[in-house]
Amino acid sequence: MDKSKATAREWHVHTALPEDLPMIAEIEKLSFHKPWSLLSIESFYRKKTSNIFVWRDRNRISGYIMAEHVLEQAEIQRIAIVPFIRKMGIGTLLYQEFRKRYQEMGVETIYLEVRKSNKAARNFYKKCGFEEYGQRAKYYTDPIEDAVLMFWDDPNPGQSLPVDFAESAPYNENCKEENKMKCNICGSQLTEKTDFIEIKKEWGYFSEKDTEIHEFKICEECYDRIRKNFKIPPRVTEKNEVLS
Repeated sequence: MDKSKATAREWHVHTALPEDLPMIAEIEKLSFHKPWSLLSIESFYRKKTSNIFVWRDRNRISGYIMAEHVLEQAEIQRIAIVPFIRKMGIGTLLYQEFRKRYQEMGVETIYLEVRKSNKAARNFYKKCGFEEYGQRAKYYTDPIEDAVLMFWDDPNPGQSLPVDFAESAPYNENCKEENKMKCNICGSQLTEKTDFIEIKKEWGYFSEKDTEIHEFKICEECYDRIRKNFKIPPRVTEKNEVLS
C-alpha cells in the first residue's frame, strides 16, 4: 500500500497473520474477564467464514476485531484495544475500516451482543451507528447477566441481484411426499412464491445452538400478526423492477 495515498486507518488496519495470534491472546487477557485462549483464537482464525483485522503500529498489535460473515450478514465476536490507549479514537478507526471492507464484500447488516451493564461499550457501538433491538436473558455467566442485542444496517446497500427461483418451489421437510409447503405457525398451505417468507438461520460460534440450522416459513397473515409486536418496525422499501 502507498502510505502517501492511504488514510490512517487504511495504513494501520491489516488482516491478521498467524504470528499475530499470540499477541491477540495477550490483549484478550488484558481486556476480558473470560478471555479466549490462544487455542480458541487459532480455531476461529482457521474458519472459512471468519476474519480477524488488527491495528498494527510497526510490529505491535494494539487492537483487533474478530467477526464472521455469511453472504450479506456479519456478526462481531470480539473487539478490543490495548487498555492504555483506549479513548484515543483507535477503536473507531479500526471499526470504520473493518466495516468498509465488509461492505466491499457485500455485507449489509452487522450484529453483535454486549453485556447490559457495559455502558461504555454500548455507547461506543451507538456512536458507530448500531441500534439496540432486544435482549437475550442470562446470556453471560460469571456473573450471570443479560446480553443486549445490537445491529447496524448499511443505509446504502448494493443493488441486489434478481432472485433465481427453482422450477418447483421449496417445501417443508415434513411435506416432501405431498410436495406442499405449510406455514410453520398456523399450518396453512402455501402455494404462491410471494405469499410467505422463508427464514434459514445457521447458529454461530459460542451459541447454545451451535451447528444447528433452523428453517421455517411464515404466511403473510401470520407475519402481519407478528409484526404488530415488533419493538422496532421493519424497514419497508419499494421494489423497483425493470420491465422489458
